[in-house]
Amino acid sequence: MIELVCADKFINEFERIHKLKVHKIPLEYFDGRSVLLLMCKCGNTWIALPHCNEAYVQTDLTNYNANPLFRFVESQDGNLLCTKNIRWEIRDTRAYSANIYADKINFRIDLQEDLMSLFTSNVRRKIRKSQLLGIEVRTSGKKLIDDFYKVYSRRMFELGSPFSGKDRIKKLLKTKTGKIFVAYLDNTPIGAATLSKRDESSFENGLFATEKKYNHYYTTYALHYAMMQYSLQEGAKSYYLGRSTRHSTVHEYKRHFRPQEIQLYWNYSHPKKNIRDNKILKKLWRLLPFNLSKELGKYFFERIY
Repeated sequence: MIELVCADKFINEFERIHKLKVHKIPLEYFDGRSVLLLMCKCGNTWIALPHCNEAYVQTDLTNYNANPLFRFVESQDGNLLCTKNIRWEIRDTRAYSANIYADKINFRIDLQEDLMSLFTSNVRRKIRKSQLLGIEVRTSGKKLIDDFYKVYSRRMFELGSPFSGKDRIKKLLKTKTGKIFVAYLDNTPIGAATLSKRDESSFENGLFATEKKYNHYYTTYALHYAMMQYSLQEGAKSYYLGRSTRHSTVHEYKRHFRPQEIQLYWNYSHPKKNIRDNKILKKLWRLLPFNLSKELGKYFFERIY
C-alpha cells in the first residue's frame, strides 16, 4: 500500500476528479501497527481505491477521532478480516484474501540523472530515432486537451475499451499533481498520455494511447522518455509505466525498458469474475458508432475501476 503521512490533500484531489467520497478506515497490521485505509463505497462494495493500482493509507493517526464505520485487522496468516459483514476490494502488492485477481503487473523504473544509461542500446536507439524523425512531445494545460482526447478516445475505441470523458481529463489538470503529454508529428497529434504524482517520490503513467499507423516513429518511446524526464525534474526517484495484463503485448513492450516488475493483487471479500476478461464485450464495443461510444464510455469508465 502507498503510505502518506497525511492524506487530506490527496483525498481532496481524488474526490474532485472522481466524484467519490473517501473514508478513512482503521487497519491494524499483525505486528500491531495501525494506519487509516482510504476507501470509497461504490454501489454495495467498499473499494480501496477505485481507479488506483494500489491502496493508499494515512500513517498519522494523531487527529483521527472519528467513530469508524468498521475496521480491518490482519490475521496471523496475512489475510485481512473486517469487523463488519461487508463486500470489500483492496488493491496492493500483497495478497490479503483467498479471492484475488492477479493478472495485472506494474512496472517501476528507478530514475537517475543520466536517463539513457538505464536502457538497452535498442531502447536508446528508438528514443533518439523518434527525435530525429521529428516527434515533439508537449506538456501544458488546457490547450492540449482537445488533441489529447482525439488520439486517446479513438485508440481506446479501436481496442474495444470504455474510455474516460473529457471532463475528467480537465479535472486532472486542475490538480497540482496531474499532467497530460501529447506527441506531435508536423503539428499532428499522434500520441497521448497522462502523468500523476503517486507520492512524494514517484510519478505514474495512467492513460496512454498512440496512433497505430505512426508506430514506426517510436511514439511510445518518446512519450515515456518525456514523462521520465519530467518526473526527474520534479525530484522523483521512481517512474511507473502503469499496469498491464501479464503476458500481453504491452507487458512484453514495457520489458524493453528493463523495469522492476511488480505483481498487483486485487483482493476481494467474495468470489468475483473480473469483467476485464470478457473478450465478447470488447468485440461488441467496437461495433458501436464512435460518437455513441464516447457517451457510453464515460458511464462505463466510472464503474469499471
